Order: sequence, then C-alpha cells, then structure tokens
Amino acid sequence: MLEIAKEAAIKAGKLLEEYFGKRHTFKRKKTVGDFSTEAEKASEDLILKILRKKFPNHNILSEEAGKLGSGSGYWWVIDPLDGTIPFTSGLPLFGVSIGLLKNNEPILGVVNVPKLNLLYWAEMGKGAYLNNERIEVNKTRNLADTLISFEWGYIPDRKERIEKILSPLSGKVRYMPNLACAVVAMTYVASGVLEAYIHNAHPWDFAAGACIIKEAGGKVTDWKGKELNWFEDRLAVIASNGLIHNEIISAIKP
Repeated sequence: MLEIAKEAAIKAGKLLEEYFGKRHTFKRKKTVGDFSTEAEKASEDLILKILRKKFPNHNILSEEAGKLGSGSGYWWVIDPLDGTIPFTSGLPLFGVSIGLLKNNEPILGVVNVPKLNLLYWAEMGKGAYLNNERIEVNKTRNLADTLISFEWGYIPDRKERIEKILSPLSGKVRYMPNLACAVVAMTYVASGVLEAYIHNAHPWDFAAGACIIKEAGGKVTDWKGKELNWFEDRLAVIASNGLIHNEIISAIKP
C-alpha cells in the first residue's frame, strides 16, 4: 500500500507543477480565504483514480470529494493540494498528503512537496523517511529554544484563538512562524526543523503527517493531550517532538 500511495503522491505532485505559476480559477468555499482551484480538483481526481483502482473496497476521506464508501476498515485521507495560498502566489510551500487510517489510527503517511523535491513517508512500526533517508524529531527540551509554527486558518473565532495561543507562548519560545501549509509544517516537525506545530483544521491536513511524526519519534494529540478522533470535522492539533508537548499544553490551557 505504501508504494501505491507514493506513486499517487508523486504523480499528483507532477500534475500540480504543471499548474504552478499559471493563472487560476478560484472556487470560493465557506469563508474568506478558503477556496479551491482547478489544480486541486485535477490532483484529487488523479489520486482517487489510482487508489480506487488498487483498493476498490477501501473508503476515502478527501478535502474536495468528502466521504466515499463505508464498507472497509481502511480509510484513505487525502489532501490533494495543501497550501493553496502559497501555491497560487507562486511560493513553493505546498504539498500533496495521503494518509491511511485503520481503526481510527494513522498507519501510513506520504507527503510530497514537489517544488522542493521532498518526499516524506512512513509506515507504522517501520520508521519515517525523507527521500530514502531515515528522519527523527529533534531533541530540544527547552521551550525558549524552540521554533513552534502556529496557524489559525479561516474560522469564526480566529481572533480569540490567535490571542489564546500566541499570548501565553509568544514570550516563551524563540519564534512562531506561520507557514500557511499544514502538511509541510507537520513534516518539518518530523524532520527536526520545527519543535512543534499547532493548528485547528481538518483531518486531511494532519493524517499523513501524524503517522510520519509518530514514526520519527514525536507526538500528536489534541490541545488537551488526548488522542484524535479522525472523523471529526475539525481537529485541534498539537504535533511536537514529544519532549515539549506537555509544556505547550500547560501553557495554552485549552
């Protein structure tokens, strides 16, 4: 299953590169700043075609298509283009994310960041990899030395959420960059670039990255430190190297 997921992510990444740098047709979703493009739809169609051909009985949870199927214990969780704003702005921080759940647990994850030639993947119990090299989270324990990426997205209470997260952490960490791409931020935690990532978004933003981070030695929970329910519409996620996880939870007091 891993090789099929990698194939789909690589092919979707190549397709997105064909659209990159061109004018786009935008489809507005529910809120300002939340939209999709024809590139996203084309990427999703390609991924679904590959996965449904190889695994016709598996279920699909995808950003554009929603939930498809209900008969199997396996769920493919797909973000065909994360980082739409960077992508449409000509910035390379965008990616394709394909995760696989079994019994509400991520057992496989692939993230392709095509413009940066970065392919991350992991399988439960087999470690995490970047371009065939084993990766691990970093070992930073001191919160004052950390880079913690935080995104707020386009949600009704974004102002309150920003204040709730930024206020208690801003004076305690080295820097808090907003990368505008959840799947890239998750892989940066897995590979040790970031110590942690905090966001409130959808399952497809996190599923693949969660498997990769856990296999790299990190930790992924909700803001209270509890296991995630991958079938909720929105997930409040903290992903970290594991060493500063509880300190972050204590600081933000969700």
